[in-house]
Amino acid sequence: MIDVSLLGTGGTLPLPERFLSSVLVRHGGQLILIDCGEGTQVSLRKLGWGLKDIGTILLTHFHADHVAGLPGLLLTVGNSGRTRTEPMTIVGPRGVQRVVESLRVIAPHLPYPIIYRELTGKSEETVEIRSLRLTACLGDHDTPCLAYRLSLSRAPAFQPERAQALGLPVNFWKQLQRGETVQYEGRTILPEQVLGPPRPGLSFGFITDSRPTRNLVEFMTDVDLLICEATYGDPADQHKAIENKHMTFGETAALGAAARARQLWLTHFTPAMPNPDYFRREAESIYPNVVIGREHRATTLAFAD
Repeated sequence: MIDVSLLGTGGTLPLPERFLSSVLVRHGGQLILIDCGEGTQVSLRKLGWGLKDIGTILLTHFHADHVAGLPGLLLTVGNSGRTRTEPMTIVGPRGVQRVVESLRVIAPHLPYPIIYRELTGKSEETVEIRSLRLTACLGDHDTPCLAYRLSLSRAPAFQPERAQALGLPVNFWKQLQRGETVQYEGRTILPEQVLGPPRPGLSFGFITDSRPTRNLVEFMTDVDLLICEATYGDPADQHKAIENKHMTFGETAALGAAARARQLWLTHFTPAMPNPDYFRREAESIYPNVVIGREHRATTLAFAD
């Protein structure tokens, strides 16, 4: 299972009732934070999933509304009892170490180490976060900006009747379930002899601060949940979306529909749009089940059976 919660849905600056765009992912006892603008740790506390277990922070790009909350958060995690044996990994575009170390001028002393990973958005780049596979795709913004996809694979189902037909004792079954070959009575038993067909896994995608592109559609194809920026609700603001390298509700819905996203949540709303729900129909006409994001909206992605 993968738990996902919106921490905020705002762009540019926080509002009294709207934190800046950020997402928290929970899997296997570890938390993954995506972006950390001003005030993110306040929303984290309100959500209640904890802070100490944040093992990885993914930064999409280096604009202030996506990174300015980092120094305070890193200090808070340090004060939570984190030790040198519990490193924090921070992933981002090229220059991530330089940017974070510059921000840490006001948070120079941490009791745990930070590991940096730079990504360019090339398809061959992957980061393993326990059993999750992280990949990235470069968006179209006025600074390098990464979209992220987290994937959880699922092993084929073990079929005990096939193992029994081979006369294989039960104590060998777990090895085959793990994909290991077994030697028994002079025979070589391969995992595929007792495993069923491939089964779909789970996937979650996050896009912010980008124009819609074909590369992003292909990158997010068939995700179970896509959280995507939708800065402008009014189609009359199309020129602003183009000029500022963002999307309108209609463009975001079209991207989600083209990618066949099973769920689509909108986020990163301009401060000039106090009620994003007012423009819901602009997205629903293209993607009927679209969700207008709100603080602490959460869901659990689970295997179908």
